[in-house]
Amino acid sequence: MRPAQGLFSQRSLPTFGGRSLAWPSWNPSSVHLGSVLPGAQRLLPRVALGVAATLLLIAVSLGVLRSRYEGQVYPAIAVADVSLGGLPKDAALAALSERAAGIEQGTVTFTYQDRTWSPALADLGISVNVEASLDEAYAVGREDDAWQRLSSAADLLQKDRAVPLRMRLDEAALTAWFDTVDGDLGLPPHDAYLAIEGATVRIEPELDGTIVDRTLARERVLAALRTMQPIAEPLPVLARIAAVRAGDLIDAQARLQAALAKPVPVSFEGQSWTLDPAELGRFVTQAYAPGMTGAQAHSVALDQQALAGWLTERLATEINRDPVDAEVGWNDGPVAINASETGVQLMPRAFAEAVGSSFFGDHGTVEIPITVLQPAVDSNKLDDLGITTRLGAGDSNYSASNPERAQNVNVGAALMNHTLIAPGEEFSFHHAVGEITAEAGFVEANVIQAERIDRGVGGGICQVSTTVFRAALLAGLPITEWWPHDYRLDFYEGDGWGPGYDASILQPEGDPFSGGNFKFLNPSESWMLVESWSDGARVWVVIYGPDLGYDVTVSDVTEGEVVAPGEGLEVVDEKLDPGTIKHTETPQEGLEVWFTRTVVGPDGELVEDGRQFYTRFKSRGNVWRVSPDMQFQSPYYTG
Repeated sequence: MRPAQGLFSQRSLPTFGGRSLAWPSWNPSSVHLGSVLPGAQRLLPRVALGVAATLLLIAVSLGVLRSRYEGQVYPAIAVADVSLGGLPKDAALAALSERAAGIEQGTVTFTYQDRTWSPALADLGISVNVEASLDEAYAVGREDDAWQRLSSAADLLQKDRAVPLRMRLDEAALTAWFDTVDGDLGLPPHDAYLAIEGATVRIEPELDGTIVDRTLARERVLAALRTMQPIAEPLPVLARIAAVRAGDLIDAQARLQAALAKPVPVSFEGQSWTLDPAELGRFVTQAYAPGMTGAQAHSVALDQQALAGWLTERLATEINRDPVDAEVGWNDGPVAINASETGVQLMPRAFAEAVGSSFFGDHGTVEIPITVLQPAVDSNKLDDLGITTRLGAGDSNYSASNPERAQNVNVGAALMNHTLIAPGEEFSFHHAVGEITAEAGFVEANVIQAERIDRGVGGGICQVSTTVFRAALLAGLPITEWWPHDYRLDFYEGDGWGPGYDASILQPEGDPFSGGNFKFLNPSESWMLVESWSDGARVWVVIYGPDLGYDVTVSDVTEGEVVAPGEGLEVVDEKLDPGTIKHTETPQEGLEVWFTRTVVGPDGELVEDGRQFYTRFKSRGNVWRVSPDMQFQSPYYTG
């Protein structure tokens, strides 16, 4: 270790090769070639050569340094009183950390009368930033700029480089220590104040005393840190004389006592509530104006932020209500099926201010201030929706469905009816219909699950998603999610609709909206309306909106590869009653089909250029579902 030189001291560095090199003092900017004598002109090249030689020597020395001290602090560099020259970074870090621990555990001593305090610097919130100090030392001679590197190398050849030890001061920790010492000096001095106990107000007398002179004490701590020398000296203190005394608070006590004598009534839309004065007393705050004395220095108010939070917690659920959008249908234009309703929301800060005025005033009734929330779809402003025309319609025939499947189609169409799509919003079949449950009116019917025909709540709902797909397809709307069925189903090919014009959906258990969905986009700046209905045999979907001016062309269906029926299959179903063998699926060919859609905008621009809707229907063989006791006894094994 080198001897301590103080936190920011400089020292001479050892010489290299038995001699020292000095940075030349020649300043090129001071030489004026036009005014030099001939002899001087002959001297200039020699001077330049000497300078160049010196620079070359420094550059060579720097190159040697970089090669010799790769990964190490350059020689003759110290952080405060810790020499780090030639140490690898990990060893330098260890040396600095050891020194830092000693510094942080060093103490300062203050005395007052018969009391002594000797806190460690760490207890005062002082810590050494070892990493920053080491990084600064390691960077000497490795600067990004080439001239800075040469300058640092020249300095190192002439003298030691002392890098300051980086320190941090946690003001909160220092303040906490001062608070502790104030307590040690006796009862903390304070101004007189009002103490509230329920609805009673009393005056707590002032207390004069002695406290730490924090400004001066802080300066002495930092001085000890700068000099790295311990201190032991008297604790600087101040006499604290109360600015507000008990007699100054008599009028304030009477005013607050009167405020706590009565409740504050509040009302809204014919309802009324009473705010207990003792509860309001919990929010009373007292403030002292700096530089003032007597009654004028003291003020009493209610904590507006805390009171606003309490009032919201207590009354918001009874006051607040969301606006209700109008339910919209179509009758040669948009009409309100059910009128919209405005919502209201309590205004917490304004409410707290009004309660405070009543509390300190005449205790008059406070009409709760609210903000009126307008519905997005106002039944009095339906023209603002911009819905002016029919954009597209789809239909599908489900007359061959059994009663359970037909019920699910009817329920799904009714739930989707009157769905509104905001400008730029995406229509989601899942969100338009909601969760498919028995509570929503759906019943169990045949459904495709995991590529097999099974029974499930909502079987047949894809008849509705298929129909809205056809309406969106013919309207030319951008379709953002579409899933064809795995198998070709007769339900979707009635009334001239060919294969491939269907859309399946899936709502998994536990997270119903995460499965396959049907979605399309409203590309306009107006609203759109989806109407859907059924009559027990056919379901219709019509989409209304602004006139988009689209010209939509949908090609005929092209049929591709035909896939022969696959092998049969026996499926064990634990839900079946014992002794059950059911033939649930018959052989069916697979088929590859596709069609395209082209959409041309009102100005002849291509909105969609021949988008292909492709389906590859899978083939299947005979499938028998059996109860566990009938495994291997179906015709698949015995036939």
